[in-house]
Amino acid sequence: MRWSPMLLVVMVAIVLAAGCSSPSANLVEPPPVVVEEWLGSIDDSDFDGATDRTFGPAMAIVIAVENDLSTAETAEFLANGIPASVTTAYWASFQAGFDSFAGYPLSKLGVGASEAIFTEGVQFSAVQVTDPGDGDGMIFTRDETVRQIDLVATLAPGFVDPLLVAYQSLPNGADGDLVRSAYEETVVPAMWAAISSGQYDDAFTRKALALIEKVTTTTLPSP
Repeated sequence: MRWSPMLLVVMVAIVLAAGCSSPSANLVEPPPVVVEEWLGSIDDSDFDGATDRTFGPAMAIVIAVENDLSTAETAEFLANGIPASVTTAYWASFQAGFDSFAGYPLSKLGVGASEAIFTEGVQFSAVQVTDPGDGDGMIFTRDETVRQIDLVATLAPGFVDPLLVAYQSLPNGADGDLVRSAYEETVVPAMWAAISSGQYDDAFTRKALALIEKVTTTTLPSP
C-alpha cells in the first residue's frame, strides 16, 4: 500500500501560509527542543525516532483519515500500534515531499518560543515555527508522561473536515467504539488546543466546535 503524502502537504501549507539526539525520555526537555529533535529525526531518516517523538493515537488517526482506512484497520493501529513498515514509508514520503515542495529541509524551520495550553485535562505546548520566507505557524506537543508531537493539533486546520466525515461514518461495534473513544480522548483535546492557541480564524473555530460537539454528544449503542 502506498501511504498518502497529504499530511506533508497540509504541514507545508500550515507552516508557509499560516504561517539529532535521542527521544525525550520525560518532560524535562522544553517543547522547542522536542520540536527541533522531531524535525531533525525526519531529516536524518531516523524514522523510528520520528515515530517515538510523535503521539501514537494522533498519528494513527491522521494516517487512517488520510488513507481512508477501514474502521477495523484504524482500531488495530490504535490498539496495537502502527506497524513499523507503515511509519517508515510514511516518514520517508514526508521527508522527500517536504524537501521537494518547500525547497529546503525541515530542519531549516526556525523553532521559537512555546506557550502552555491546558484543556480537557491535558497539557499541550504550542511552539512557534518560522520558515525561511518569514511565514509562521505552530507545532503542538502533547505533554503527558513524555512530551511528543501531536499531529492532530498541529494539522487541525487541514484535518477538521475529514475528521468529521470519518467520525460520522463509524459503524457500531467494538472497533467503532474504540475509534470513537480515541476521538474523545485524542481529537477533542487537540482541537481545543488549536482553538485556544488563537492562531486560526473564525471559520476553523466553527468547524472545530462542530466536530467537538459531534464527538461529545454521541451516544454509544448498547452492547
